[in-house]
Amino acid sequence: MEYLGLIIGYLIIILTPVFGLWFKILPRIEKPGWTAFIPFYGYFVALRACKQPGFWVIFLLLPGIQFYMWAAVNVTIIRKFGFFSIKDTILAILFPFPLFFKIAKAKEGEKYDVVPPTNWDIEKQVNMRTPSDHVAMFFIVPVLGNIATFIITKAGFKRKSGKKSVVKEWGDAFLFALIAASAIRTYVFEPYTIPTGSMEKTLMVGDYLFVEKLTYGPRVPMTPFSFPIVHNSFPWINVRSYVEIQKIPYSRLPGFRDVERYDVTVFNFPAGDSALNDPRMPRGLIGHTYEQILRDEAYLMARMEGRGIDYFEAHKSEYFKRARVNFDNGRVYSSLPYEEDQKRGYTEINGVLKRPVDKRENYIKRCVGIYGDLLEVRNKELFINNELAFQPAQMQYNYSLIGYKHPYRYDLNIDKKQAREWEASEDAYFRENFKVGAHELGIDDSNYVTVPLSKKMYEELKATHNLVPYTKQKGFYNEGLKTGAVNSYYPIFPNDNQYNWTEDNFGPLQIPFSGQVVALTHENLPIYRRIITAYEGHTLEEKADGIYIDGKKVTTYTVQMNYYWLMGDNRNNSADSRFWGFVPEDHIVGHAAFIWMSRDLSLGGVRWERIFTGIK
Repeated sequence: MEYLGLIIGYLIIILTPVFGLWFKILPRIEKPGWTAFIPFYGYFVALRACKQPGFWVIFLLLPGIQFYMWAAVNVTIIRKFGFFSIKDTILAILFPFPLFFKIAKAKEGEKYDVVPPTNWDIEKQVNMRTPSDHVAMFFIVPVLGNIATFIITKAGFKRKSGKKSVVKEWGDAFLFALIAASAIRTYVFEPYTIPTGSMEKTLMVGDYLFVEKLTYGPRVPMTPFSFPIVHNSFPWINVRSYVEIQKIPYSRLPGFRDVERYDVTVFNFPAGDSALNDPRMPRGLIGHTYEQILRDEAYLMARMEGRGIDYFEAHKSEYFKRARVNFDNGRVYSSLPYEEDQKRGYTEINGVLKRPVDKRENYIKRCVGIYGDLLEVRNKELFINNELAFQPAQMQYNYSLIGYKHPYRYDLNIDKKQAREWEASEDAYFRENFKVGAHELGIDDSNYVTVPLSKKMYEELKATHNLVPYTKQKGFYNEGLKTGAVNSYYPIFPNDNQYNWTEDNFGPLQIPFSGQVVALTHENLPIYRRIITAYEGHTLEEKADGIYIDGKKVTTYTVQMNYYWLMGDNRNNSADSRFWGFVPEDHIVGHAAFIWMSRDLSLGGVRWERIFTGIK
């Protein structure tokens, strides 16, 4: 019963009027009792009787929003019968049936009769319900809503005669805004901010864009018990914004088309099923590849013991166990992103998070390959099905500026403060000559500065500057690990020593598709491992006598989903599928539509020329 969670959710909503005895309650507010037995119509009737918009019933149909609306209807009904206490309000939100039973079983003229509407000019009536209105406000906008209404009240806000109290009026406004905005964000479009330079100059840091979800079809929330608006955690505090008491399998409402080659696409980070829980999130390791950090942590331990790559390979499982112990103890030694980490010698974390698909970090890249495509990168150039792929006009590669030494290497030993000082002193020069900020520069294996440039810019500048393409040939990481020049353990997918690929020379590799039967061997298993386990939910064991899936020895595997390959337009400064592999179809969020605002975060000011431009 894959859809049991979804079915239970709808059954709760459909059966609430029946088991809540609404057929006895509705006649008391002058509505026919039989309407309680018609799914959703009973809610419409109750809302109209309570002088609330009948169209709110639509929100009861939408997973991810429906239980907010359900709770709002329940509170509205009990208020009609004089239930204003804090206890009653909490009960109506979480489990209203005891209150419905009291109302239904009461005889006319007894305690639970219909009460007149609150007279907001009578202080006693207002004071009687204000505490419970604060409780309702807390469920709508925790803490912030209560603080906002408190400030407004203390600021001397004057309520007009006959108008609701500040708490009630703002609570109603917040509730409708929350539900409406959540419906739009979940099923139509949502705003997205470009956080990194992986899509420069197609999309730039500081671009604010809308991601529309109708083209591919809106994805039904897979973890619907979640606080709307925020993604996976509340801002500024290290607290999850969702619970997994209800889970819905991947399903998508009808769209206009599937993801096509070269669409700029937003998706949930596939390698984010496990994440290191940095208390400084979202600044820290929360959105980075847990498996890569684990590999690097294990490899660092071997290096610190003076061991070479061959010894590490022979004892890899032992080092991986020790690396996990570090994480359990709240420490990461291989990733030191900030000065405070470097001084301390490790990064403090709050353990490891396991996250459902729709609560993994949102990433944005260009879909360069769809299921079934044969993909290869040859000396930076991408080929799809042996043909040169589409090249966006603003696509960038890294070029070495020969003779211009970079004083600080970007590795474990870098002094970030000195690096920033160097960048600040060089920034004007690189902006004037190369149209890039110094923070965008990299470094090659000869210690020369690398500059990200479009092909057009490169052709214009190479006559006056000693620029050459910086390309990592196959075997770069194999050799670097042998000599100790590389600190990261096989960062390129499939992250295994059997493959000598780099980000500049990769593949060939076919992108899997639903129904494809692949022969499994010990050699190609690294390519399909995460598909089998992380994305399609099987157990996998690799033994001396063969490969076992769900306890059975197999020689083939039938792929269950379609997969995609996504890469950034800033090709040498993008953590994309070349590093962590395929993007499953159930991770697709939406299609990047247009930029509605753009701010230059490094220089300040608005990039007016980018506002309301489409994304190609």
